[in-house]
Amino acid sequence: MSRTTGTSTTFGTCYSNAVAHETSPLSLIAAGTAWRIFGSKKSAEKLLAAVDSDDEQNRMIAGMSLVKAGDRTFDLIERKIEAGEATPLVVSLLPDLDGPRTRQILTRILADGPENLRETARQCIELLDRMETA
Repeated sequence: MSRTTGTSTTFGTCYSNAVAHETSPLSLIAAGTAWRIFGSKKSAEKLLAAVDSDDEQNRMIAGMSLVKAGDRTFDLIERKIEAGEATPLVVSLLPDLDGPRTRQILTRILADGPENLRETARQCIELLDRMETA
């Protein structure tokens, strides 16, 4: 994709690299499918990064794709929490995945988890309580 006529080769290469690294909704849908069907770790990481992105549409697509994968995503998020790599937005997906297991993990975070996840854990537990009483 680099052009040599009228533009420097370096610019063309940098531009094509920038375009290749953009995350489009279509690429997130493909990543979600690869994660659900094949368990692609690279796709899962792409979805987790999109959940934390500034692009609201990408966050929504990535979150829905992760939730659709169910237990596979739950296990992934649990590993991220244990490794200290989870973010509040990723933890906030847990109530949509598995109620009883989620409550256990959230209670653990609330008791002795990282400070940046405690408020999210509290909010998620409140959400689970409301879901159970509804």
